[in-house]
Amino acid sequence: MNEKNYAKDAYPADIPIKILQFTGKLLQEHGNYKWVPGWLVGTLGIKGCAVGIILAQHCIVHFNSQDKNSRADTTDIDVDVLWCSQQDSATNQGTPCHVFDCPVRQRAVEKYGQPDQKVTCFPMAGKKGFLMACGEGLLLNSFSVAEILKAITHAIECSLDVDQNAGKVASYFLPSEDVAQMWSEMLAGLSHDLRTPLACIKGYVTTLLREDVTWDPDAQKEFLNIIVEETDHIESLINNLLDSSTLSWKGDIELKKEPVLLPQIVNKILRDQSYRNKNHQYTVLFAGDFPFVEADPIRIEQVLRNLVDNAVKYSVENTQITIEGKVSAGEIVVSVADQGIGIGDEHLNRLFEKFFRVSSGIQEYQKGMGLGLPLARQILISHGGKIWAKSKLNEGTTFYFTLPVVSKQL
Repeated sequence: MNEKNYAKDAYPADIPIKILQFTGKLLQEHGNYKWVPGWLVGTLGIKGCAVGIILAQHCIVHFNSQDKNSRADTTDIDVDVLWCSQQDSATNQGTPCHVFDCPVRQRAVEKYGQPDQKVTCFPMAGKKGFLMACGEGLLLNSFSVAEILKAITHAIECSLDVDQNAGKVASYFLPSEDVAQMWSEMLAGLSHDLRTPLACIKGYVTTLLREDVTWDPDAQKEFLNIIVEETDHIESLINNLLDSSTLSWKGDIELKKEPVLLPQIVNKILRDQSYRNKNHQYTVLFAGDFPFVEADPIRIEQVLRNLVDNAVKYSVENTQITIEGKVSAGEIVVSVADQGIGIGDEHLNRLFEKFFRVSSGIQEYQKGMGLGLPLARQILISHGGKIWAKSKLNEGTTFYFTLPVVSKQL
């Protein structure tokens, strides 16, 4: 089968049989949709395909393509960035979606896009997910292929309803090979991150317990301060992991808001001696009359610590890190800029995905579990704010986030 045959608006004779076989396999797979993009690519001759299934506050997206050098993969995207999860798709059933800034569309274009390629997407009714296809424009515009895609989308909708009614929602969370690999890498990262501070703590405690040395009070205080800092680092890692686990199921964050001055939080964070290891120069730029924000101070400190941690981690020694706050149209905009290794354009759209880490080829820069930025993003969304990043390779990265200003300043 080739694209030109389909473009003539004629159904191949065996398509109805294949769709019946497809429907039967949906029933057999019990909620596993990873195989669907590959089936569509092979059956319709389209360039690439993505199937997204919305579960609570996340969308599991499976990709596949004709490209022999590109393997099938699966990713997890937050629901709140998907247009189809925010609309009443029941009233637009069968109407393709053409939202250009959709992160799934952007990934499909990056993976399969060519000048003559078109991307079309069919949202499922009831905000259950979507079916996206990438291929030759004439092919995807043909009546026959469009109707096949609509039929497949409806079949997946029905399969989701059957599984839900049968009490099989839990089966969506059965680990595939990709998910198992993701958890394996996450646990390896956690193990690595815990081993370093634990070794440091053990080293200083063992030193303090030596009976053949008498330490003066200043040295003892210095060692104990280092132990406290490393303990705080371990606590932060564990809190990020626990918060991320909670958000996967609840989808929201309980906030204890109060009027907060961000410059005070920034100054508190920068007093942490662990940020002095690389001899960075820190510049803090906030106006003297910088306004209050209505926020949870603990959560906002968590956001800022994650951003400063990233700036330190991805920068070489003796470089500048700048934290700046501005007021714009009823909101504050805070930026954290470094002069580090930078991030490629192909990675910027994925920075806020769970467990995603930029692979730089340098082991030092691959530490961490990839939970800090997704958690920061969710915290800011819960506050009515947003977060994004700009970067240039070998020049540095700047993260920005916004928060609403308190209407009546104290």
